[in-house]
Amino acid sequence: MEDSKMDQFLTHWRYINRHLREGRLANEDKKITRLQWILLRHVGRSGQCTMGSLAEHFNVSMSTVSQMIDRLEKWGYTRRVTSARDGRVKMVSLTEKGEAIINEAKTAYLQQLSNGLSKFSEEEQELFIGFLQRLAENLKVSKGDPQTDKKA
Repeated sequence: MEDSKMDQFLTHWRYINRHLREGRLANEDKKITRLQWILLRHVGRSGQCTMGSLAEHFNVSMSTVSQMIDRLEKWGYTRRVTSARDGRVKMVSLTEKGEAIINEAKTAYLQQLSNGLSKFSEEEQELFIGFLQRLAENLKVSKGDPQTDKKA
């Protein structure tokens, strides 16, 4: 593929991602960083996480995770409780407020995406989704293909 086409694709892809994220990470007067947002989503999906598992998952130090959780806890999005099995282990979970911000952001994200896609005809939507599916499948195939890896 020509470099100019790759540049065009990446420019548009980045713009779409940036636009869909815009405003989603702000709540009241608090600006949640992208890493904090990802951490909230991870904790929400996991239900409960240890501080150590968060540090390992995000490949950061315990002190970094602790600082992030301190801030999120101060804002009321997370809570820490001592593990019933081991009093030295702290478990992190979302509060109702933390779950609410994730749900609000997800709703806003899907609404923005829906608004953008609704400007396409039904046929264009099906074609577009088909192209994305093919791209995803091509990326899966190329991941384990030594020939494709050599070309990159």
